[in-house]
Amino acid sequence: MTTAIDIQQQWVPDIVLSGFEVRSINLVSGRAVLIRQSNPPVQGRAVLYVHGYSDYFFQAHLADVFRDHGYAFYAIDLPGHGRATDPGQIPCFYRNIADFYPFLDAAITVIDAEQQRPWIVLHGHSAGGLVTALYAAEGQRRDRISALALNSPFFDFFIDRLTRASIPLVMLIGRIQPSRIVGKLSSVYGESIYRGTGGEWEFDQRWKPVNGIPMRAGTARAILLAQRRLRRGLGIRCPIFIAHSARSAWPVAGNPEVQRADVVLDVAHMRRDGPKLGDDVTMVAIEGGIHDLALSAKPVREHYFKEMMSWLAEVGG
Repeated sequence: MTTAIDIQQQWVPDIVLSGFEVRSINLVSGRAVLIRQSNPPVQGRAVLYVHGYSDYFFQAHLADVFRDHGYAFYAIDLPGHGRATDPGQIPCFYRNIADFYPFLDAAITVIDAEQQRPWIVLHGHSAGGLVTALYAAEGQRRDRISALALNSPFFDFFIDRLTRASIPLVMLIGRIQPSRIVGKLSSVYGESIYRGTGGEWEFDQRWKPVNGIPMRAGTARAILLAQRRLRRGLGIRCPIFIAHSARSAWPVAGNPEVQRADVVLDVAHMRRDGPKLGDDVTMVAIEGGIHDLALSAKPVREHYFKEMMSWLAEVGG
């Protein structure tokens, strides 16, 4: 896990979230931003949160949950996402999942230095769940991750049969025209959670627009290749927790299921592929959960947090 890195040496106040600090991780390949709750005590336990596609870290209440259970909380905005989006950069564009690994290496290096090599949880949501799963399966990296906790991981695309039939074409375009737009999220999910459109949560529309950020062919190809790798089995050694909604529904405006089901991914794919990650996998279906379980209605998200923290206590955290 040795990488030549340039990490901003001083934490500075986050201009996005009160009570948080940030520092940049600069590599030849790009820039990420590491986030932490201000002045975390040395706990012996730490968590690194990795966001999803068309996403960034804004879930301050999630950090509070981990802090209340004795964890030093860190999150990372990966290159091209949120705080790590630079002028002229195509947002959420990447061509290889592994391109993110050196940034995760660097983040863990910082956490190790500050927290004295803690028992560390890698916590990924959606596309971040896919990234962290593959990262935790990689060579010497697997020896540094104590537990892997996934929130609605992106194990497959939630698409109809006609769109699925076009995957070989998308793979081809991804090689020859990687920046070509090949898809876009429905606005139904974003509108259901954003305060400005009737939801509960406030987030920056530059970085997480309610209608999503268009997906480029190169990124779709990178995700598809990563999903194929996962389905062959990852052999992750640490305990794994996978939580997801009890059901999925198509993103149809006005459908009450939008408020209590995953309308971004198909939970059947998570149930199908979850056991392939390793030998110690715990899977939990959260009744009434939405795609980001941490953004579900308060009783639902509290149930999710209780399940996750109980599991962590059982496996050693």
